[in-house]
Amino acid sequence: MKSTRAATTARTRWFDAAVLPARPGVYERRGGSGRYACWDGARWRGDADGAAAAALQESASSVQRAPWRGLAEASAQACSTCRGHTVVDRGTDAETGADLIGECPDC
Repeated sequence: MKSTRAATTARTRWFDAAVLPARPGVYERRGGSGRYACWDGARWRGDADGAAAAALQESASSVQRAPWRGLAEASAQACSTCRGHTVVDRGTDAETGADLIGECPDC
């Protein structure tokens, strides 16, 4: 008989809402409209029921202060900033028309 129980990923302890994550990425939270949210280094982005969906959110979460925890080990998932592309496209310079593409600061 095959087990249907998923492997458990080790997590950090729960941090108080006043403590902000040191690194951008997806975290598990208590108090938002979803179980996960992405910290972008400045704010929590929209809540989602899954980690992958949270990484895709662009708008701010309506809950900016909530307890959170992260993975105890590095994740095999792509970087939440560049989504695994290793570069970030910041658009085009208005004056010169040059593409503003640079290396991802979080990879």
